[in-house]
Amino acid sequence: MSSAPLIVSISGIRGLVGQSLTHEVVARFAAAFGTTLTPGDTVVIARDTRPSGAAFAQAAAAALRQTGCRVIDLGTCSTPGAKLMVVALAAKGAIIITASHNPAPWNGLKLVRADGVFLNAEEGARVEALFHAGQFRRAASGALETHDPDAVVARHVQRIADYVDADAIRRAGFKVAVDPCNGTGALLVPNLLDALGVEATLINARPDGDFAHDPEPVPANLVQLGQAVRDNGCAIGFAIDPDADRVALVDSSGAPVGEDYTLAIAVQAAAARRPGPVVTTLSTSQAVTDAAAAHNCPVFLTAVGEVNVVEKMMVERAVIGGEGNGGVIVAQIGPSRDAAVGLALVLEAMARSGQSLAERVAALPSYAIDKRKITCTPEQLAAALAALRGRYPQAYIHPVRDGSKLYLSGQLECPWIHLRASNTEPIVRVIAESGSAVEAALLCDEVEGLFA
Repeated sequence: MSSAPLIVSISGIRGLVGQSLTHEVVARFAAAFGTTLTPGDTVVIARDTRPSGAAFAQAAAAALRQTGCRVIDLGTCSTPGAKLMVVALAAKGAIIITASHNPAPWNGLKLVRADGVFLNAEEGARVEALFHAGQFRRAASGALETHDPDAVVARHVQRIADYVDADAIRRAGFKVAVDPCNGTGALLVPNLLDALGVEATLINARPDGDFAHDPEPVPANLVQLGQAVRDNGCAIGFAIDPDADRVALVDSSGAPVGEDYTLAIAVQAAAARRPGPVVTTLSTSQAVTDAAAAHNCPVFLTAVGEVNVVEKMMVERAVIGGEGNGGVIVAQIGPSRDAAVGLALVLEAMARSGQSLAERVAALPSYAIDKRKITCTPEQLAAALAALRGRYPQAYIHPVRDGSKLYLSGQLECPWIHLRASNTEPIVRVIAESGSAVEAALLCDEVEGLFA
């Protein structure tokens, strides 16, 4: 894992532009995906704002057409917006050119099926096998069409405004700051905030893919947003990743509150209106489970990966779901993590309670979560997992297999450690949570020591 290979996982395909990800690689994956469909089927193409995206989208569209597919190009578009259009256009799938939160040198492909959901492991494996075999269908060239980008945004905004308590948000008269990091959120969020009557200060809002900072919305990358909140007297700040499927928060003092609290507060808002099952992943904070439990909502945990959450939400008829990386999913709006949905639900929670973001966070049980990244080989990861389980023989190991999540006391509670290979980067992720920041850090230190 020490190099930067082409990463193919349940979260899509990602690689370094011009190295592991080339026009040929994109075309071959598109041809493989098109081969799984029927000639004449419609496929949506969209991309985030990365400069390499336009040429990759052209390569994907050409390959799809050679398999006989009709291609509708949405141009630059958020990932959740593109997934909504798959269903709206009765398409059989989509290819979204994006590397989501990965740094600027990366790009990738997210593959979507007819119900607007990402391919699951089995479906993705079929496409990958065709990619390697080169067994692509050749058919009469399919058509290429475009779609009005303003109509895509309008549909997306309307679905969110219809779901949330828009009147309560308008009455609150919020002033907010938003950092879309030169990504597709800059095309969507201003329209949503305008529809909700929210006054917004935007920074890094030119959608040109020239990221002003590392695009992952983690606390280290929220310094500029925090300053914008303080300088403009805002109630809250929102940091959005390049394809607009994750959102992180800073409070009125400009301090980051942690990605997991986006989902925890969104769960409070959704469950207050209609209690029901909540789905999230092994890596998500206990704060999300506690937020659901306060409304008597059962919680189901899955392996990390949006499709795992969405498919479990379908089975359980969940009210809301998501991941602890700031990804919020409301199936009533669309089967996708959606930064704009998370933003709107957090504003609703604040508006209906009359509480600030800091007060909302303070009302939740206090946990400290520490997240690390380690570069290692698969063999080193396997050895570390075995050593970790050996150190804590009394721990309860969650039955969902995604690396290993150990509840150290033997009960389903903090402290816990989750060690797993990333779906999106050539790294291993270490996540530990405890009631104490010191203990969470020490647990991560302990796991890092297993790789020394």
